[in-house]
Amino acid sequence: MLQRFFGFVYLSAVSQLVSLTGTQAECPVQLSQKSVVVEYGGSVEVNCTATVQHYGMGWEASEGGVDKTSASVITWSVSDLTEWDIEPFCYINYDKSQAKPCEEKLPVTVYKTPDSVSISIVKHSGPMMEGNQYQLQCDVQDVAPVQYLTVKWYKGQTLLDQTTFTDTIKTPVNEMATLLIRPNRADDGAQYRCEAELDLGAEGPQPPPTVTSQPLSAKVYYKPKHSNSTETIIKDDTVTLDCTVKANPAPTYTWHSEQLKEKSSSPVLLSSKLSPGKYMCTAANSLGKDSKVFILNSTGRPTFWTVLVFFQLLVAVMTGYLNLSQEFSLLNMLQHFLGFVYLSALSQLGSLTGTQAECPVQLNPKSVVVEYGGSVAVTCTASVQHDGMGWEASEGGVDKTSASVITWSVSDLREWEIEPFCYINYDRSQAKPCEEKLPVTVYKTPDSVSISIVNHRGPMMEGNQYELQCDVHDVAPVQYLTVKWYKGQTLLDQTTFTDTIKTPINEMATLLIRPNRADDGAQYRCEAELNLGAEGPQPPPTVTSQPLSAEVHYKPKHSNSTETIIKDDTVTLDCTVKANPAPTYTWHSEHLKEKSSSSVLQSSKLSPGKYTCTAANSLGKDSKVFFVNSTGCRPTFWTVLIFFQLLVALMTVI
Repeated sequence: MLQRFFGFVYLSAVSQLVSLTGTQAECPVQLSQKSVVVEYGGSVEVNCTATVQHYGMGWEASEGGVDKTSASVITWSVSDLTEWDIEPFCYINYDKSQAKPCEEKLPVTVYKTPDSVSISIVKHSGPMMEGNQYQLQCDVQDVAPVQYLTVKWYKGQTLLDQTTFTDTIKTPVNEMATLLIRPNRADDGAQYRCEAELDLGAEGPQPPPTVTSQPLSAKVYYKPKHSNSTETIIKDDTVTLDCTVKANPAPTYTWHSEQLKEKSSSPVLLSSKLSPGKYMCTAANSLGKDSKVFILNSTGRPTFWTVLVFFQLLVAVMTGYLNLSQEFSLLNMLQHFLGFVYLSALSQLGSLTGTQAECPVQLNPKSVVVEYGGSVAVTCTASVQHDGMGWEASEGGVDKTSASVITWSVSDLREWEIEPFCYINYDRSQAKPCEEKLPVTVYKTPDSVSISIVNHRGPMMEGNQYELQCDVHDVAPVQYLTVKWYKGQTLLDQTTFTDTIKTPINEMATLLIRPNRADDGAQYRCEAELNLGAEGPQPPPTVTSQPLSAEVHYKPKHSNSTETIIKDDTVTLDCTVKANPAPTYTWHSEHLKEKSSSSVLQSSKLSPGKYTCTAANSLGKDSKVFFVNSTGCRPTFWTVLIFFQLLVALMTVI
């Protein structure tokens, strides 16, 4: 009897520990489903079975609740579930020493597939230009819960990318995802689409429900580009000169040759009607042009290599035939003659193949980087005797002269696509002068750089995804542009461009962010940097946007959910927590005589017990429990427990 008495006291002590620490043994019930996934408006049914004798059990829920009963199996069921944040739990009374029933919560996920999914191009209509960057946007309307949403991007049947979300809001929201693309000619006519997939795990519907946008057909404009720049054709009655090339818009064709008697705009010429020679075809549209050279040889003509081998053999035979006793001048004259023929053959090879030896001039510098409207001066120096040299250029050209050093100079350069070259006449066997081109890069820093949030105003919500946009106005050449993204002094990302257009254009870059509470007040900015290489200005010219100050709203969140305090005259119950907007505070306790909206309570004015503080704002709420214990006069749980264990042992011995 005494052991039973002390056993009861022991269990009471354990119960006291539970009440002081807030811990509790596992509830002696079993749910037929550990969690539930149900479509909004659908039906649900879950059994709760008691595994011990009890004094009553039931279901607490805002829909489908079951009153307290003595049955051992009870069912929570709803035929038309329309509450997003429902939190049902089964409770059971099985221990009279417990002040409140034991509770087993049932996690419920209520989902809704999107009303619609659509794809569009941000701030653009009409055809896309090859090499330019564009932003696709996928709009998903009225979906829940968004944390299970994945947006997938496709081009045809190829998966390009996918976007996931971490927002914990349970009610339906509109969500947006973006994808940056840089289409090329192969993408003309490609079908882009986005899919919104709700992957709700193993207990959700299989396969996961998916809603797909209508396809977006890409119309891409691109300039003509031949697969090769030259083609040699042996003249006969069947071969044609075919200049046909793909381009969008469709190209126009022009032919140039001394052998052509009339102009032609056809992409094809019949070789049977043409004389041997060189024919140049240019295909052009609104985006650019490209040329191809056809070299038409007559049939039966001995090749260059045949002629070359013949002359080499002839030199060898004649050299062997003429012995040393013959006149040296005759041998010397013959060798000079054959050498001249040999060089003529080499010259003929150059005219047939279009190749040419390196030009005997030196440019200083070898390439130029100059700001639009700036000055430039480059010298061209001849390294051989010549019959005249000069500079060809749309600005600053130099007429043919006998000097050995000539300078191309412009004091106010205002042509974006200038292509100057120095030419020299030094070989009379060549039909045209030798040319040395000077690469010129004309640049312009942006007129302005600005940063903004796409399709959003006001504070940002913690955990939501936002898109920052950097607009760079009137910059050239864009292929040397880098947009850098910063948060404070931290580099977040950077974007480069491959467009080859030389004239100034407006460019745009984007960055996806998902701010948290630590980002409240952070300063975002973007910088446009023109990195023009070693010959460009150092450091590279940079234009920076005004900073964008992020205001982030976030709900209260305590660092810990409970705190135990020994009551004295100095300790306070401090529930203060950071949140934006600023939180309001409410206190709940059996020991409080009046309500308080302060974040702090003085423990010297409070009785020992349990105090719950709830901090709340428009985004959510969070609670913290304070356990106030009396000062040292009250024995601790462990002291009581050890005392009773010793007492039980002592009485057993006696």
